[in-house]
Amino acid sequence: MAKNTSANNLRISVYLCLLFLMPLVLSVESQAAKMGKFETIEVAFDAPDTSVELVGYLSIPPADKLKSRLPALVILLHQANESSESWNTFRDELLQSGYAVFALDLRGYGLSTFDLKANRIRPKNTFYVGESLKFPDDIAFLLGKAIEMHGSKFDTTRLAVIGASVGGNAGLIYAQKDPRVKYVAMISPGMEYLGLRIVPVLRKFGDRPVFMAYADKDVYSRESVSLISDLVPRVLEIEEIDAMFHGNRLVNSNIPLRARLLQDLRKYLGE
Repeated sequence: MAKNTSANNLRISVYLCLLFLMPLVLSVESQAAKMGKFETIEVAFDAPDTSVELVGYLSIPPADKLKSRLPALVILLHQANESSESWNTFRDELLQSGYAVFALDLRGYGLSTFDLKANRIRPKNTFYVGESLKFPDDIAFLLGKAIEMHGSKFDTTRLAVIGASVGGNAGLIYAQKDPRVKYVAMISPGMEYLGLRIVPVLRKFGDRPVFMAYADKDVYSRESVSLISDLVPRVLEIEEIDAMFHGNRLVNSNIPLRARLLQDLRKYLGE
């Protein structure tokens, strides 16, 4: 009798789990159908300093989302201890809005961890001394390779950079030297991350729009933005958000912030 009762309880549990999971599966399938098929291409090359292989992912929006002209390109740069995958939610929204996306694994993170000198995969989040200072040049190099190989798939003259935490600092430094970048968004920026300082860059950045967003409970980022506003003689677009998250988690958890980013992209890159 006890065995039958246990078996019945197991069946009931399985049945209830299926009832719970079915709506989730249907929701995912519905979202995928709504999204349509998009193309993602891995872009992987040895870094110019021959220390590590750099990896990024170029995604092209579904055919039904393409306008009469080639899509603008949005470059996504993750925070420390994350990878390009941390942008997947926002990447899909960008593709749905008709933008091409290039999401990089910064060196030492994600799949940008094959050490060419040691001929083995590094432990993640491991760097040689001062290596993080090469992030901006890595971005320029791998983007150049993406354009060289696949530039016919997107508009190489309309670029935007959106970076989280250290990714934002690295992205701004890269963008200073690339006039094709029409807009930069920095989520949870800091005066300095891993040696990447942004005040000198902002002073020379000209009048291209720079947007900064941070959580009001993120003390370092909040105080950094306040100091930057005092030190830099230019207009910055700034948004303080009632939250405690940092970087990619702030983007992923905040729908209004993602909507603001999409609104800015439409304004500065066009539809």
